[in-house]
Amino acid sequence: MTQSQAELQFALIDKLTGRMNLLHEQAEREQLVTEALEEVLSNPKFHPEKKIFENPEVKVKFIKDFLAYDIVTDLLCDFEVEDIIINNLRPIYIHHSQRGLVSTGKQFASHKSLELFIKKLLVFCGRVKPSRIMNLELPNLGGRVNIAISTFGPQITITKAKVNPLSIIDLIRRGTLTHEVAALFWLYLEGLSIRPANIIIAGGPGVGKTTLLNALFSFIPDTDRLVVIEDTLELNTFLEDSCSRLESDDELSLADLVKNSLRMRPERIIVGEVRGGEARDMVTACNIGKYCIGTIHALTSREAIIRLQNEPMNIPEMLVNLIDVFIVMKRYHVKDKVFRVVDEVSETSGMEHVKILLSHVYKYDYDNSILRQVNPSTVFRDRLASQSGLNPREVMQELLLRTFLLEQLDERNMGTMKEISTFCRAYHRNPSGTVAGLGYDRDELLGLKKAKEK
Repeated sequence: MTQSQAELQFALIDKLTGRMNLLHEQAEREQLVTEALEEVLSNPKFHPEKKIFENPEVKVKFIKDFLAYDIVTDLLCDFEVEDIIINNLRPIYIHHSQRGLVSTGKQFASHKSLELFIKKLLVFCGRVKPSRIMNLELPNLGGRVNIAISTFGPQITITKAKVNPLSIIDLIRRGTLTHEVAALFWLYLEGLSIRPANIIIAGGPGVGKTTLLNALFSFIPDTDRLVVIEDTLELNTFLEDSCSRLESDDELSLADLVKNSLRMRPERIIVGEVRGGEARDMVTACNIGKYCIGTIHALTSREAIIRLQNEPMNIPEMLVNLIDVFIVMKRYHVKDKVFRVVDEVSETSGMEHVKILLSHVYKYDYDNSILRQVNPSTVFRDRLASQSGLNPREVMQELLLRTFLLEQLDERNMGTMKEISTFCRAYHRNPSGTVAGLGYDRDELLGLKKAKEK
């Protein structure tokens, strides 16, 4: 990039500051850049460049390049790249979905080009004032950007959102969980339209908590009003028409947004990551009859409970017990491959001597690479049975039926988020008719399951 080209782009960024936001479509962005470019080129300083842009092809290419992401554009378009790490002018690293941390061999050529890249990120997402630490969203491509300005230069981490989020069938095919566990999650989320579960998804960084949470949206009936609350927008709610999305900032904390959500008539409150005072408000929402889901950084169910009970969350033991289910995700790096699994599924089962009791339902067996059932899901099953008017056996038969249905969807290659969501929501409205659409009789299938059990 020549000196004059750099000056032109910086001048263009100054004109665009405050004009763009995340809601603008690509065509609107191109129009804004076109208008700003005309303003900049009217400056006598840029008259030499003005002649160049009289060629329409040159002008169109410049605008498209300006709205791209420089040397990381190809990385952002690579489905296997999960994170992009830029440490000043050093080589750029990526977290590859299969190979882990890998150097790309690419790097910014100068501080000027890196500064220009950062300013473009700010303009594209509608920010006006930079700060020492910034959390931004990527328009169109999705994902989040963290920028920390240190003594050693800008430290940038770009975490990509999946253009096509993984469905529950995709996760089954990748070995993250089984059809049986997915059916149990379906039962947790839908709760037979009577009593959905309050769920915490735990795990370390980058283990797939958000990916699983995205997949679980398919099991939430479309009749339920959702409020999704995040620090930075990561969850994909493209199929949720009645969903309200809220994002915290310097003025509004997650706790403020969780409190406010109670005035928005939600059936379900989903908190992207629970780590502070918002945890108390979320559990309070559970206490007044709202159904909540959140993620937390913890390596086991017990560790998640300890985190919830201590600073800075400080939730009393009796209220922590309102969380019905803990799901723990884990990442393994074996040889040259990375894989993520559901490591543990546990249900809370009351209290004993001020200690919350846990009933472990599933646990991952690393040696045999299988998610094993430790105990049947009796605690939540009995709660569901008592409130739905069914007996525990009937709830288990429903669980077996849903396992069979997910297997059928998998075999028929109906595996996208849209296909799974459409099927599960249709099943919620009309179970018999939806099963008939697959060529089966629901009552007959339940009878067959009874025969097998006998």
